[in-house]
Amino acid sequence: MTKIRRELFVYIGLDILLIVFSLYKGINFLLNSQVAFLSALFVILMSFLSYMKNINKQIKFLGDLVDNRDFIDELDDPYELYEEEEGEKKKSSKAKISMKNLSKSKGAVFSVFRIIGYMALITGFMILVKLHIFLILPYILGISVIPIGTIIAGLNYKKL
Repeated sequence: MTKIRRELFVYIGLDILLIVFSLYKGINFLLNSQVAFLSALFVILMSFLSYMKNINKQIKFLGDLVDNRDFIDELDDPYELYEEEEGEKKKSSKAKISMKNLSKSKGAVFSVFRIIGYMALITGFMILVKLHIFLILPYILGISVIPIGTIIAGLNYKKL
């Protein structure tokens, strides 16, 4: 949880710098940058909630299953590649494994949370365009706070 807080502080710090810079450029610059930043942050938070919900659901599902394999076998052979089935080694293709992972994560990919986040991003953009105050540079700067903040937080996290 501390890593998430650290990233949130980095995002807020970068946004404060963007606000200060935007105040010198004018109110339209400020509005565009803040609509973009807040909607991008909303998308990130909704995606995080979606994946967290998916992970918790999978943990609950896996906790309910009774597995015949012990913990050591699971660590040594997580995909059961070396299990013998009727005297023959079982082979598992990477495509089968990736399709299995995709089917497990489809709930997070098509989650209501993520859809709401992207709808907020599109709605903010459309409102700015409809009011004829849309400026591309501040909008891109507002959205770019999130990836730049993630890079900064990641570099700081590796130093610790």
